[in-house]
Amino acid sequence: MKKIIVAVMLVAIMTCSLFAFAGCETADYVVGVVQFEPHIALDRSYEGFKTRLTELITADGKTVKFDYNNANGDVANATTVSETMVNKNVDMIFAIATPTAQAAAASTSRIPIVFTAVTSPENAGLVKSNITGTTDLNDIESQVRLMKMLVPGAKKFGILYTTSEPNSLIQRDMAKKLMVADGIEVVEGGITETDNIEQVLQRFDNEDVECVFIPTDNKIATAAATVHTFNKGKTNLPIVCGETGMNDACGVATYGVDYYAIGVRAAEIAYDILTGKKNVKDIRYENPAANQVEISINENVAKQIGFTIPQSVLDLKK
Repeated sequence: MKKIIVAVMLVAIMTCSLFAFAGCETADYVVGVVQFEPHIALDRSYEGFKTRLTELITADGKTVKFDYNNANGDVANATTVSETMVNKNVDMIFAIATPTAQAAAASTSRIPIVFTAVTSPENAGLVKSNITGTTDLNDIESQVRLMKMLVPGAKKFGILYTTSEPNSLIQRDMAKKLMVADGIEVVEGGITETDNIEQVLQRFDNEDVECVFIPTDNKIATAAATVHTFNKGKTNLPIVCGETGMNDACGVATYGVDYYAIGVRAAEIAYDILTGKKNVKDIRYENPAANQVEISINENVAKQIGFTIPQSVLDLKK
């Protein structure tokens, strides 16, 4: 009887062990993902990264797991998630947007970090031996030129941005310098919360601003539809956004970075690092290539604010 009981126990232990082993089966590579906020541009970057890296790893006959986390616009959350990824000893951290890349960089100097949707790695303190990636730095000169085409002879432009976002401040300064050089007066509209947007747009209108520039700005991107709601039927100002997703919601035209494309390129960089083809310290970050920038014209928004897009701008799509 005792032998039977022992035998049954051994079978049970072996069965449990087999299930435990199966449950613990891991991928060849684990990438911890930290995204700063849920909005279309950053979502597209992750989609491009995940799709392309999976494709490359699968072609090698291996597997990759993505441990995805969203900080929901909270820097403290980004820090906590980054530290958790380090404790899990992931093979790589993929950081989407400047605040999450900074949080990841502060959490480890050992694990390789690949970022995307970072405007200026230098200003963000992200030029380090374990960090590289792809930026979302717009061609600000083309954006300003587009604004001048939208409103020929314009004398005054407005810039709407978030005061706490370094990426926005960098683009604000670049755009302002170009506008002033062209003899255009600049009205700055810095916000701290999205509740300030209506007030800023009204001030732009009161001060006879003729066109508005919004850089790639995480806070305003999440509120792009709100920008249009405040603008439509009230201030009716033509807006040029820093990226296509925002432009689809509230802008009339833009030369925007293709966030899916820079996510794809970040994946190709990540693949070389994960597979040992290159060392992260030898890979310099990349700005968007010409084929990663696209013209976007939003005739629907233009119609809703009563703005006629000049033919010269419409012809840019040809």
